[in-house]
Amino acid sequence: MLQILREGIKQGKGPAHEKTEMEYVTAFRKAKFPGHYLGLDSLSGPGDAWFLSPYPSFAAIEQYHHEQDKEPLKSAVEAADSHDGALRESARTMWAIYRPDMSYKAEKLNIGKTRMISIGTYRVKLGHDGNFMSGAKAIVDAYEKANINATLLCYQVTEGAPFSTYLFFSTMESLKTMDEMPARQKALSEAMGADNYQQLMKGSGDTFVSVENNLFAVNPRMSYVSKATEDTDPDFWRPKPAAKPAGAEKSKEKKGQ
Repeated sequence: MLQILREGIKQGKGPAHEKTEMEYVTAFRKAKFPGHYLGLDSLSGPGDAWFLSPYPSFAAIEQYHHEQDKEPLKSAVEAADSHDGALRESARTMWAIYRPDMSYKAEKLNIGKTRMISIGTYRVKLGHDGNFMSGAKAIVDAYEKANINATLLCYQVTEGAPFSTYLFFSTMESLKTMDEMPARQKALSEAMGADNYQQLMKGSGDTFVSVENNLFAVNPRMSYVSKATEDTDPDFWRPKPAAKPAGAEKSKEKKGQ
């Protein structure tokens, strides 16, 4: 299961929003909360922040909600909510289930090294889920045949979005991965067969209501991840506070005098 929280942030309030999100992270760390989440900043599309929270089951979701209702975590989260709410224009929560049949090399996912995530949102026309699934599986088969170096996770939204909405998450360690896209598309076309590939692309207009791709950057200050994840790259996940400019304390003392 995956909970996706989308927050629309007011123009110019990004830095302030990051600080309020750090209040949540501090509260969860102090409480040793069992659940974790990944915070993302949008690099394209609307100025949104996304938060991805994985769960093993719906029962676990319910249990984690009970844990969050315990003091002093409950009061700390409510205080953070009051600060964060003033910086948001909108918020939407979606629930989605993992689809291994339309995912690729999920076993190689390494959140600790992930720095960018491309999220594709596919809204399928009513009655066309079968066409979509067969096409997605054909692409996954071509990925495997071409042995493309990528990780692709598919989730089917069950609540919080129009019916038949699917999300594809492609993780990257660096933006330079985007430079490899033309070569990857060529390899995909060759593995599938040029005619089959073109036919699949041509038929997409009859299958989808809309298709949208957006790029996000992982924000470690807005993420509450496991210690094992943090240990893969401590400098990234546990950044040190910015150093104060030389002479700052002396200037402050003079100002106070």
